[in-house]
Amino acid sequence: MFKRQMLSLQKALNKVLQKVLMLMLAMSFALVLTDVAMAGGTFGTSLAKEDIAQNGTVQNGIRVDFSLTALQQESEQGKGTAAKVLYADSDAVFNFTISDGSGVPVSGVYPAGWMQRRAESMPNTPASCKNMVKSFIGGSLLAQPTVNLNTYYVLVLNQDASISVVDPLFHFGGSNLLTMVALSSPGFDWQLAELRQKLFVSLPQSRRLAVIDSQSFQLVNEVEIPGIPKEMALQQDQHYLWLAYERAMEPQAEAGQATGQGVLVIDTRSLDLVADFPLGAGPHHFAFSGDDQYAFIAAEQENTLTVIDIAGLKRVKTLPSGKKPVSLAYSRAADAIYISQSGDGTVLSINASTLAVNKLLSLDPGITDLAFAPNGRHGVVVNPVNDHVYILDSLNDKITKQGKVEQGPDQVNFSDTLAYIRHRGSETVLMLPMDAIVDEEVSLQVVDFPGGQEDFGLATTPAPGIIQAPGENAVLIAHPKDKQIYYYKEGMAAPMGSFKNFNRSARAVIAVDRSLQEISAGQYQTVGRLAEAGTYDVAFFLESPRVVHCFEVRVKPEAVQEESRFLQVAASLVSDRHSRQIKARQNTALTFKLQDIETRAPIEGLKQLSSLTVLAPGVWKSRSKVTELGQGLYRINWQAPQSGAYYIQLLANWQAMKMQAPRQIMLEVM
Repeated sequence: MFKRQMLSLQKALNKVLQKVLMLMLAMSFALVLTDVAMAGGTFGTSLAKEDIAQNGTVQNGIRVDFSLTALQQESEQGKGTAAKVLYADSDAVFNFTISDGSGVPVSGVYPAGWMQRRAESMPNTPASCKNMVKSFIGGSLLAQPTVNLNTYYVLVLNQDASISVVDPLFHFGGSNLLTMVALSSPGFDWQLAELRQKLFVSLPQSRRLAVIDSQSFQLVNEVEIPGIPKEMALQQDQHYLWLAYERAMEPQAEAGQATGQGVLVIDTRSLDLVADFPLGAGPHHFAFSGDDQYAFIAAEQENTLTVIDIAGLKRVKTLPSGKKPVSLAYSRAADAIYISQSGDGTVLSINASTLAVNKLLSLDPGITDLAFAPNGRHGVVVNPVNDHVYILDSLNDKITKQGKVEQGPDQVNFSDTLAYIRHRGSETVLMLPMDAIVDEEVSLQVVDFPGGQEDFGLATTPAPGIIQAPGENAVLIAHPKDKQIYYYKEGMAAPMGSFKNFNRSARAVIAVDRSLQEISAGQYQTVGRLAEAGTYDVAFFLESPRVVHCFEVRVKPEAVQEESRFLQVAASLVSDRHSRQIKARQNTALTFKLQDIETRAPIEGLKQLSSLTVLAPGVWKSRSKVTELGQGLYRINWQAPQSGAYYIQLLANWQAMKMQAPRQIMLEVM
């Protein structure tokens, strides 16, 4: 009863918080307008007195310089390049440099930005800039920018063959679900290569590596893997993806004997396989030195640690480890790799530069996850067998404190101020304040909150189930049994709200951050995807010190060679007696047309086309065969189970056909 009451309270609180947030945003902008008027009149008066540079502006003693450059793939030497010409449908780097009157960088502020297309005949005026920023801050559904530089998206790795994409800030029709990514089989592990705008997902059942565009959230490729893909890791410069695999059983092999296991090294830019290292029996676990000189790979059943020189992609050393190495972590404070070894309960420390063994710490058998705090010095080790937590000081290679916690602690994740510990046998999430971790004089005191209705259960993926929400003192919690994503704000007694996962088991969670981040002192940057060609305003807003300005940019038509360009496909329903009024629980034949967006020529001959029909917000779905009728016309037969809003996604190997997948078809069933 108490849990049901808590859930009802959380739902009600979530709705109230959404309304309060919208009210606060509106009030915030009202205060902005009032302050500007008091400081010197209207926006027009204030901007007329600016010292305006070609790509910069000065207001209230603050200078903002802006640049927008196209993000291109790395050259063969691996060095990044940026083009000055901006083309449609390409990724671009938005960069704002903020400094004071003396040129000193302004750090620790939170600028906002938007990109919006405008008609060629409309000038960029202070009044139009003011109105644009006002509408975006107000959060009107009718005023959505072309590119939003202030948001993040939450991706959920599900138990079935799908990934849920949730927009935590935008709410429509009772759901925060933005889209679903369909996979050929359930995902096991994933890695986000932010520099490449790619999400990699290992798919053991189909023996593939899924590659998802993290800007459009579309599956662009599934690469065949010579084995069963398992755990993977990205080195720190994101140049290579390291993917562990197991060979399939051969018919002549003896029972329980695999034909080989190892690690593949994949270039994240080209998706080429650049190396294959046969290793001992896994599972395999990874860590990298701080300068990406070495990759450290532990083979759990083989009890070995392999060191690979990344530049030469050569094996340089194999070290015997303790029994069953299960977790690796790099400490930048000590420049050392730490390996927790579950079989004998030891933690091995290895110098990441000299590869010499530093020390072997003895704890208790059963230890698993090991992670380091943001300071890089202090780590947390958990033991789900005896329910203990240990604090590790890497500079002195010693355990400073330990304590007994809830049943089965198995994952450790950090925010800027807290360590979060997930438990297999409990719904409780424990939090360790940073002072309880770093200060040896402070006892190991913990606080907790209920992270769901039921216990979390055994983790089925090495990917984390708790992550920090970008730019917030809050975390997102994937709860497999509750089939929810909970949002917990630090300092609260319980989660502030949750996002439904529509009857799918939420195994892991990751955030794709599109907001402006301070990458160096006074330099704020993010990557966004440009839309169609035209003239755009990039609106910049800084609350304190106050700066409001719109920079003009021009985007040119897509500049790619004809033989390598992707065909842009448009899908539209053909209006007939079947599609004018669709009724629930009746067999319906829907005819739609596929065309080249530019030439309007019909697209024919798509033999492997299928469709996925989903009832918003994802509560029902059905796959259907697609029949080609000729002259670009195709038909599906289906039956809607109930009235509501539906969307149809056309499925094919668009990447192989050099086509851009069409947008979803929306329709309403009476």
